[in-house]
Amino acid sequence: EPTSGLDSTSAVALLKMLKGLAKEQGKTVITSIHQPSSAVFRSFDSLLMLADGCVVYFGNPVDSLQYLKQQNYECPGGYNAADHWMDLLVTDSAIDEDTTSHGSELFEAKRKLIEAWDGEVVADEIENGVHVKASPSTDVEDGTTEIQEKKYNASWMTQFYVLTHRSLKNSRSAVFTSMNIIKAVGVGAVTGLIWFQMQNTERTVLDRSAYFFFTMSYWVFDAMFLALMTFPQERAIIFKERASGAYHLSAYFMAKTISEAPTRLSLPIFYMIISYWLANINNRFVVFLGTTFCTMLSVMAGESLGLLVGASVMDFDKAMTVMVVVSLALLLVGGFFVENMPSFIKWVKYLSPFKYSFDASQQMVFDRDVPCDGSGVLELICGGNSEGFATSEQVNEFLGVQGSIGFNIGILILMFILPRYGAYWFLNRKKGGERGT
Repeated sequence: EPTSGLDSTSAVALLKMLKGLAKEQGKTVITSIHQPSSAVFRSFDSLLMLADGCVVYFGNPVDSLQYLKQQNYECPGGYNAADHWMDLLVTDSAIDEDTTSHGSELFEAKRKLIEAWDGEVVADEIENGVHVKASPSTDVEDGTTEIQEKKYNASWMTQFYVLTHRSLKNSRSAVFTSMNIIKAVGVGAVTGLIWFQMQNTERTVLDRSAYFFFTMSYWVFDAMFLALMTFPQERAIIFKERASGAYHLSAYFMAKTISEAPTRLSLPIFYMIISYWLANINNRFVVFLGTTFCTMLSVMAGESLGLLVGASVMDFDKAMTVMVVVSLALLLVGGFFVENMPSFIKWVKYLSPFKYSFDASQQMVFDRDVPCDGSGVLELICGGNSEGFATSEQVNEFLGVQGSIGFNIGILILMFILPRYGAYWFLNRKKGGERGT
């Protein structure tokens, strides 16, 4: 309340100084001003009048008097415009609407002003980058001026930087928590102990294959369902901020995508460091890096699917139902549980991120000959003998691996990009309809 206790001249001078500070120095100044004088009232760039939570006027303060005149509530000559607005919009609880004629007139004036203002037209004009400084019902003949302004006060890069910073803080507090780190380390330790120190022999072929399917399944599911909650939980904030012209949707979406990637990927990395070496999957370090990279890609692909479902189905309960059905269907056709699927549904497996990360990882792990040990796991190759070797090509064919490593990684990258584009499209499409609800 900077003007409290000041005379009108000093109040005007102070507001001019604050206005200059805001415009020239790029500062945000928030003040509360009681009973502004006519000079202070006219110094405002824009005026927003509210009554019972509804907008009754938004535009230039001077033009607001012309608007009130059109609504048959002309300000008396020599009367303070701010006081006139308050007389029309603020009702005293001491005034009984039913028994006082003056009180009834005030209530009726407020009701008419609420009904007269077309808020949807103004919202559309703001979104189109046109800032109308008077009532949408006025025209040029009535002296109304239209001023073209930029829709956004900040550049795209500034919006992206600020939103990334905000998303990083939110994702660190939501994803990169002590409990999630303990969970990742704990699951990695348990997994490594269950598949503890496997040897590169015929007996462990299926076990090593199962390790990777479990790894991909767990982390893809984790990413899917965490990403699913992103937009349904934030939808009220997204649409409110976008309707006010706070930022580009693309800036928000890119910031959200990039900022959450480091925290989302750090947990699978902790898991892989612990479980991979405990299980002795393959002692070549380059294989560890390759399979960890596949795990990270599968996590990002799973997150993209979660974002797509969350953006297309904004109701959280419905989105959860859709996500459960879709994720389980993609898991079942991922190549581990079912080998002989009906032809009419077999094509679904080519939409599964589980399949491509699983196939790429198996080719990396089984990169050398596997000694036969007479266990009968590779009966068709080793013939039950404890001597000889199964080549890497034979092992991968036995496991039903399809496509090269590069092909599978390329599809995972597409599964990372395309669903995110779809999620962006759904968000942009829903924006206009949500504003009116």
